[in-house]
Amino acid sequence: MFGDGSHATTRLCAAAIDLLCRQRQPEAVLDVGTGTGVLARIARDRGARLVVATDIDPVALSCAKAHSDLDAHPVQIHFSSEVPDHCGARFDLVVANILEEPLRLLAPALCRALLPGGVMLLSGFTRLQMPALRVLYENAGLTFFRHCSLDGWALLTFTSKH
Repeated sequence: MFGDGSHATTRLCAAAIDLLCRQRQPEAVLDVGTGTGVLARIARDRGARLVVATDIDPVALSCAKAHSDLDAHPVQIHFSSEVPDHCGARFDLVVANILEEPLRLLAPALCRALLPGGVMLLSGFTRLQMPALRVLYENAGLTFFRHCSLDGWALLTFTSKH
């Protein structure tokens, strides 16, 4: 099921966010396609001081905000329907757990949102779809770091070359 944190792609992203927040302590995190906001909330709980969560679905944004408000956390998540690069290159961690086609279409905007030396996590696609997405994002200027998979779903990790 999507949205409650149990889907393999969400579990892959959640584990990667947790690890990266512990290792690198990103200041600013962008969660593209936030859905219920679970990944944004994990980043915030692991110390990110600026968290922006975007989605094209107004119902998802409303749901994510409602879930976030239940946490009574001092750091507010900024929910938005804006494009990923609306704030410019501001994020040291960008995560997008969305389907392959939107990942293809959003590649330039996702890359423009990432700070030099930042990390990008991509999921929401199968292991069979992974090679083409890897090439696309490498051609967009990112450096492939690693991949992992769970139950046939994949996660790609890239770093910014700049």
